Amino acid sequence: MAHALQDGRTKASAKDWAGALASFEKGLSAAPSDPTLLAETAWAAFNTGDLARADSAARRGLAVATRPNLRAQILYTAGRIAEAKNERDAARRAYGESLALRDNAEVKRRLSALGGSLAGELVCAEGAASIETLCACLRKRTPDLLLMEGDEVTCRSLPVSLSLGTPRLSVVRWGSSNDAQYVLVAHDGPTFRPVAELGRECEPGAFGVHNTSTVVGGEKRKVGDREVFVVKSEVRNTDMNLAGLEDCFADIDRETVCALGDEKRPTRCIVVPVATKSGCGPGVEPEPSELDDAMRALLAERKAGWSTTASALGWSIAPDGKLVVRALGDASASPGPVGEHPLW
Repeated sequence: MAHALQDGRTKASAKDWAGALASFEKGLSAAPSDPTLLAETAWAAFNTGDLARADSAARRGLAVATRPNLRAQILYTAGRIAEAKNERDAARRAYGESLALRDNAEVKRRLSALGGSLAGELVCAEGAASIETLCACLRKRTPDLLLMEGDEVTCRSLPVSLSLGTPRLSVVRWGSSNDAQYVLVAHDGPTFRPVAELGRECEPGAFGVHNTSTVVGGEKRKVGDREVFVVKSEVRNTDMNLAGLEDCFADIDRETVCALGDEKRPTRCIVVPVATKSGCGPGVEPEPSELDDAMRALLAERKAGWSTTASALGWSIAPDGKLVVRALGDASASPGPVGEHPLW
């Protein structure tokens, strides 16, 4: 696997994309769920013009990658693939999610050219007359999921016992038993509309990959003469790379701040990752005889980048209705919507 990755990168540097793709796929035959190999495969396949193969690798990579920079890289590739297929909404979503994880001038340029914003786009954003009709729209979004053979796509509201501070907000879980997403839904007049993504669960059966999300609940807060609703959710992702030699994780606590709207002015919500901790370190301890030279070199490369980072964001609401998000500590280490964002 390590030799295939190095060989593929050498060929990619020389723009031999077909050769690079062959090398990366050889590595995947030995480690089919390695996120780095999947990221490289997706980019190489895109550059050969094989969009179907690129799309498959990108989706599998997003299901198992936890490192923010690697996820941002794969999301950028997903955006390029979507652009090539003239799927502008999907491209905007991918670029917006990539920028939320890593600042990048090229991604900003492409997102701006598509008329998008950092917030990205939500699926089925036009809303529906009922939760059941909204679910019918979501169930059609199978390209947004990592589906295994025989998977059934379902959609349901979480129990009413989950209090969000107002009956006008609810949470829908849609997807399969292996890959599912949690979406916050607002009831604005006759329309049920997705207003925020709260997290994703993915258990693809690959070694060491466990991505879970929990919607904790919500509460009403008074801001001057206005009310906002804050929905709390948690993301806990772990994966073991290099056949278990590397252990990576990402823990994210989110507060989604919502100002309720009406038929003419939709509810607006902004997701703030108030606490983020992620990193990679050693996994299982190998016997020296178990590693060949290529694997030792790759493991040494990974070790050089092993670290744990933590960041925090705070927020307040200005008198003019703008949500003001600020970094608590090192702003450069804080992914998320730092700055001012209009809520109403």
